[in-house]
Amino acid sequence: MRATVALMLFASAIILAPFTAAAEAPAEKEDTCSACHQALGDKLAAPVEAMKSDIHAEKGLSCVDCHGGDASAMDETAMAPEKGFRGVPKYAEVPAFCGRCHADGAYMRRFNPSLPTDQLSQYWTSVHGQRLQQGDEKVAMCVSCHGAHGILPADRAQSPVFAANVPATCGHCHSDPEHMAGYGLPTDQESKYRRSVHAQLLLVQRDLSAPACNDCHGNHGAFPPGVTSIAQICGQCHVANATFFVQSPHKAAFDQRQLPECATCHDNHDIQRASDVMLGGETDAVCRRCHQPGSKGYAAAVAMRGGIEQLKAVMASTESMLQRAGSMGMEVSDEQYAYNESVRPELVKLRTETHLANVAAVEKVVQEAIEAATKSKTAAEATLADAESRRRNLMIPLALIGILMVLLYVKLRQLEGGGKHESK
Repeated sequence: MRATVALMLFASAIILAPFTAAAEAPAEKEDTCSACHQALGDKLAAPVEAMKSDIHAEKGLSCVDCHGGDASAMDETAMAPEKGFRGVPKYAEVPAFCGRCHADGAYMRRFNPSLPTDQLSQYWTSVHGQRLQQGDEKVAMCVSCHGAHGILPADRAQSPVFAANVPATCGHCHSDPEHMAGYGLPTDQESKYRRSVHAQLLLVQRDLSAPACNDCHGNHGAFPPGVTSIAQICGQCHVANATFFVQSPHKAAFDQRQLPECATCHDNHDIQRASDVMLGGETDAVCRRCHQPGSKGYAAAVAMRGGIEQLKAVMASTESMLQRAGSMGMEVSDEQYAYNESVRPELVKLRTETHLANVAAVEKVVQEAIEAATKSKTAAEATLADAESRRRNLMIPLALIGILMVLLYVKLRQLEGGGKHESK
């Protein structure tokens, strides 16, 4: 009897457990915003669907955190002003609307301490922000780049502000002639950028360290680089080149003539991979744009290009010698390592040094590199000479072995001939 009663109580507990747990669990927080908008469908339901993948929703935020109101009310009081309902902000109000949270360091620390909280103040310094304050509502603001609902962090590939997507995001406005009408700006920046070496690295090779629009112009504080500040912008990545340029006589000359610094030789959006052809007195050299034949600058450009070609010739000869020695089975790994470490970097250094526009400095690098290359070449020549000496020395015993084999063959023939004669 006791066993039967215990079994019945145990079974009852199992059956009633889900209902008991449901009764004890706290009721799920009501969200009439989502329920109503989902039921209304079409455009009103779109934000609800978009928010399913939104970073704000992932962090636990909902409609009322941005728009205010009461998500638990089942009638029109849900959007009552006294409930703090803000609704959809006007276009010019959006930066401050987003900035209520994103400019609050204490609040943002709860979600992402690494996210900067100066975006709003930077935006007001940008051309976009200044024009918006002047009443121009065609300019970009927060939702133009990030979206309104379904916002993703910048490190996700689907985000419009992911590094590889930035050119298309900026180009949405800046490549549209109708939208950009009246601003006096070209609309071919995106198409030019896509032909550049930067785009090749970023969009084709997926090197996310390569620059997009915002790396040069800024993102929230977007502002066109000034004529005299381009070297500083480019110098964020090309540190040595920018440092040498600022120290060169070109700096003062460019400032005097109001020439954009790096862009005068390398262009701005349509930047191609630099080559030695750009330097010197050839027809395609950029130096010829300013320095005519017979001028001091022309002579300096030709001298610097000559130094580069001289070093390249020595390097080619050294590489050929190392390859020959290696193909003969000689151990040249130490010589090859020394060459790679002491000579190859010098060619890169030499090309960078040309931004000083100082022939003496270039010639110094050339001589140092040639000396290092000559050491590698001499070592390779010695190894090659040793290999050839060994080969010559090997010929003597091989010749003796050959002679012995011939004599042995003759002797065998004689023995075979004598044996046949005796058998007869």
